[in-house]
Amino acid sequence: MSEPNIDQSGDEIIGHAHVNSSDATVGQPLVRRVQQRVAELEALQWNLAEDDLQTRGAIDLALATIGPLLTGDLEHIPAVVNADLSRWLERNKHVAESAISFLPIEEAPSIAS
Repeated sequence: MSEPNIDQSGDEIIGHAHVNSSDATVGQPLVRRVQQRVAELEALQWNLAEDDLQTRGAIDLALATIGPLLTGDLEHIPAVVNADLSRWLERNKHVAESAISFLPIEEAPSIAS
């Protein structure tokens, strides 16, 4: 039998936990984390159903806003650009995640009347 998933508070996690690339790359250089998220969004965009316009629009917006920040010398990023990259990564780390892909952590208790 496999060991239960335990979160940081010590509680057991029911179902599977999704880890996006933004959270999975914590500790790596910021530019590498952003580039990995961009690659992930581009791959999701190619595999996305054509009728999923909401998700496609969110991905398009995220990719359009990051382009100007990833130009120039990426080894020596000014503090202002570094802050913008960090905000972009935080703002877009859940883009294209589907609620369907998650199992509920626990059922809500029913209220007896």
